[in-house]
Amino acid sequence: MTSSVPQLDDNAKQRVEAILARAADDIAFREQLLADPEAALEDSDLTDDEKTALSTMRRVALEEWGVDVRRFRAFLMDNGNKFWTGEDVEPAV
Repeated sequence: MTSSVPQLDDNAKQRVEAILARAADDIAFREQLLADPEAALEDSDLTDDEKTALSTMRRVALEEWGVDVRRFRAFLMDNGNKFWTGEDVEPAV
């Protein structure tokens, strides 16, 4: 299985990290980013790939794409792997 998001270049990493920095400083934006990333990012200058990378909010995935997430670990999801499925967040029944 491979990721559908390509490796982010330096400019993309800067844009993604800027969004994460905003989320770290702006609680309302962070809550919207976590609840509805599409709406939170609709007015941003991010590419579709960058929006996809951010919409996962998965620490490991963002790290593998080259994003420095150390400052943002408090609100990123830690799924322990790069690939997300609904099982990662759905409670076991």
